[in-house]
Amino acid sequence: MNQSQQPGEHVFLELRARDAWNQREYHLALKTAAEAAAMARSNADDNAWWNMTFLEAECLKKTGAFHDAQRLAEALREDVLTQRYPDLSARVSTFLAGTLQGQGDLALAAEEARRAVAMAASAGDSPDLRITAQHALIAALAESDQIDDAWEECLRLAELITPDVNSQTAGKAYWVIGNVAYLRRDAAVGTGYHRRAASNLSPSNDLDLWARFNRASAALRLAAGVVEPETLECIERAELAASIVGGSERDKLELSLTRAHWLFLTGQFDAAVERLRPICEASSLIASQTAAEAYMLLGQALARSGDPLEGLFQLEKSQELFRQSGAPDREAQVATLIDEVHRTADS
Repeated sequence: MNQSQQPGEHVFLELRARDAWNQREYHLALKTAAEAAAMARSNADDNAWWNMTFLEAECLKKTGAFHDAQRLAEALREDVLTQRYPDLSARVSTFLAGTLQGQGDLALAAEEARRAVAMAASAGDSPDLRITAQHALIAALAESDQIDDAWEECLRLAELITPDVNSQTAGKAYWVIGNVAYLRRDAAVGTGYHRRAASNLSPSNDLDLWARFNRASAALRLAAGVVEPETLECIERAELAASIVGGSERDKLELSLTRAHWLFLTGQFDAAVERLRPICEASSLIASQTAAEAYMLLGQALARSGDPLEGLFQLEKSQELFRQSGAPDREAQVATLIDEVHRTADS
């Protein structure tokens, strides 16, 4: 052991890393976790090394470095400790599913999430772990337009939500079930589940999660054409929470996209175009399927505001991005929009 290291010093670094994470100082948490992991490794403390390395990966994801987070998690998956314990394997695969989905690699995300579900089931009595893995699988299936399969997994997820489950975990589970209900065009069921989610998620416990939930809830309501005061309230709550939390550039772009969608659906096409252009210009910072949604909205808004030629150009970009992401239903949806703009322009 290095003479400059004092007994328990790596424990102090772990506490500092966790504190920075809790304060949403992700770059500081990343640096401190890396130091703690290195010191734990030199002290042959495998458990501490694993936890701090996983925290490093989480920090990388939070700062938008999805590819780096993926590589670190893949290395962690091969570690002997991960392979020895199903709960650790489930955590890593759940995390990997999220990073792959965040990069638009939806097929691999679903595959990784299925692995997480299998490992979580073999980890014994750990409902939170199983719910989190199931959540990741549903999200990946839904994003790749496998809505029927996603709903089947939702029914399995609902069975796991018992009174013993942590309220935040239950809230996230209700959230994803509501998402899929909206995608199935069942707005009443979707709204019901999102209301249950809201009653379990607390802004005082995790303001960042609260912001993301309200943004996602608004986005799904808008996708289902639900333009009502409750939808606008979700957007405003998300914007208020985000103004306090801050968040990554990706978070800000996704929230701005939700507001742009509201503007489009309420007939404010010029305002929607003005908001959508910078989102599309920075589309490399968001998942490809999310970028495709932005280009789709921009194309529609341009066509409605009197510029069908540029609108078609943006819609073609959207179609290609949905194709790359492995979202065939939404690719077909954009193809229909392109035909409509052509017919309108020719008439």
